[in-house]
Amino acid sequence: MNSASLAKMEGSSSVEGNQKLPKRKKMINDEDTMSKLPEPLISRILSFLPTKDAVRTSVLSKKWLFRWTFITRLDLDDTEFYSLKKKTGGKMSFLNFVYRALLLTKTSTFESFSILLANKYDTSLLNTWIPNILTRSRNLRVETHSKMSFSALASHYLFDSKLLEEVVLKMDSCAIRVPKIFARFDSLKLLKFSGILFTLHPSSKVLTLSFPLLKVFETVNCRWLNGNRLHLVVPILERVVIVEDAVSMSNETSVLAIYFSRFSLKHFSYCGLANISYYFRLLDSSSAHNASVNVVVKQCPINRVAETENRALVLLNEFRQMRCLTFEGCELLAQSKVAKLPSFKMLSHLKLGLVSGEVLLGLLHKSPILKTLHFKGVSTFDTQVLNSVAVPDCLTSTLQVVKFDKLHGCEHELCLAKYFMENVLVLERISFYLVSLWLGKSKIMEEFKEKLFSFKKGFSFAIIEFSYDV
Repeated sequence: MNSASLAKMEGSSSVEGNQKLPKRKKMINDEDTMSKLPEPLISRILSFLPTKDAVRTSVLSKKWLFRWTFITRLDLDDTEFYSLKKKTGGKMSFLNFVYRALLLTKTSTFESFSILLANKYDTSLLNTWIPNILTRSRNLRVETHSKMSFSALASHYLFDSKLLEEVVLKMDSCAIRVPKIFARFDSLKLLKFSGILFTLHPSSKVLTLSFPLLKVFETVNCRWLNGNRLHLVVPILERVVIVEDAVSMSNETSVLAIYFSRFSLKHFSYCGLANISYYFRLLDSSSAHNASVNVVVKQCPINRVAETENRALVLLNEFRQMRCLTFEGCELLAQSKVAKLPSFKMLSHLKLGLVSGEVLLGLLHKSPILKTLHFKGVSTFDTQVLNSVAVPDCLTSTLQVVKFDKLHGCEHELCLAKYFMENVLVLERISFYLVSLWLGKSKIMEEFKEKLFSFKKGFSFAIIEFSYDV
C-alpha cells in the first residue's frame, strides 16, 4: 500500500470521526437543555411517557436517577414484560416493577393510575396493591382477566374514597362486599364497572349511593346481590349504560329495582340477554326530559316473557318525557298493555326492532309529535286493525320520515305501506330496505312496487326509495 493510499484512508477516518463528534455533542447538549428545565416540568413531561419508559430515563445520568419517582401518572401493563422469546421471568419482573413503582414514587396523589393484568396473579397481591392505589389516585383504571375477591380492606377504601374522580374496574369475575348501607363519593364524575358481583350489607336490603358530581354511570355484567333496591342519588347524571349479556348471569338473583333521584339524564341505554333484570324507577320523571332511551332485549325465553314485558312497560312509563326511543324486543309487548301506556308527548324519533302491526299502531297513537319512524320489519298481523281505529295524530301532522327495514314483499307489509302512503300527510321520505339484493330483482318486488305506486297518496311530494340491507 503506497503512502498516498494510506494518507487517503487516514483522511477518511478523520472525516468520520469529525462527523460523529457533533452528534455526541448534540446529545450532551440536549440532555443539558432538558436538565435545565424546572423539576416540576420535567416530572410533568415524564408523566406522559409510558411508565416503563419513564423509569428507563434513570440510566441517563446521576441527575436522572430518581427523577422518574416524581411522575404523576402510573401506567402498569404486564404484557410489556412478557415475550415469546423469553418464556420465564416475565411475571417476577412485572411484580418487582409494580412494587418499585408503588414504593419509590414520591407523588402523594396520582392524576391517573392504570394497571392491566392479562395474566393470573395471587389475589392477595392485588388486595395489597388496591388500597394503596385507591388512597393516591384521582383517576383509576384496573383491568384483569382473573377471578378475584376484594378483601374487606380494599372494599372499605373503595366505598370510602373522597379522592376518586374517575374509576374504571374492568374485571372478569370480581366479588365485592359492600361494607355499608350508604356511601357518598364527593368527587366522582365517571364510573364504569364490568364483571363485578356486589353483595349488599346484611343489615339492610337497600343500598344508597350518592354521587354529587357523577355524569357517567356504566355497568357491564354486574350484579347487586342480597338486596331489594339500589338507590342512586345523582343530581347531574347525564349518561346511564347498563349491559347484561353474559349467559351465566341470566339466572342470578339480584336487586329488584334501581331508583334514580335528582338527575338530568340525556342518555339511558339498557341491553339485556333473556330479560330485563330490574325495575327502573325515576323519582321525578321530568328529570329525563328530552332524554334519549335505548332498550335491547335478546332471546327472551317463554317463561320470562310476562316478567320482562312488565319491566319494559314500567321503564317506558318512567321515561314518558323522552325525546328519542330505540326499542328492540317489541315482540314482548302485547297490544292491550301498550294501550295502557301514557302519552309520549315529547317523543320525536322512534326506532323499533321487529314489531307487530298492532303494537306499532299502538305506539304511534302514544306519540303525537313523532317526526321519524324506523322499524326493522313487521311480523304477520291482522290487517283489519288498520281500518278499525282512528289514524294516529302524528301521521296527519308531524311524521316526516318512515324507514321500513327487512322487507320481504309480503301482503301484510304491503297493507302497512299502503296505510302510510294514504295517511301520512306531511311525509318527506319513505324508505324500503329489502332483505336481499336478489329480492329487488324478483317478480315479487316488481308487483309490490307496482301496487305501491298505484295507491292514493295523502302527501303532496315525498321521496320513495328502495334499497337492500347490507
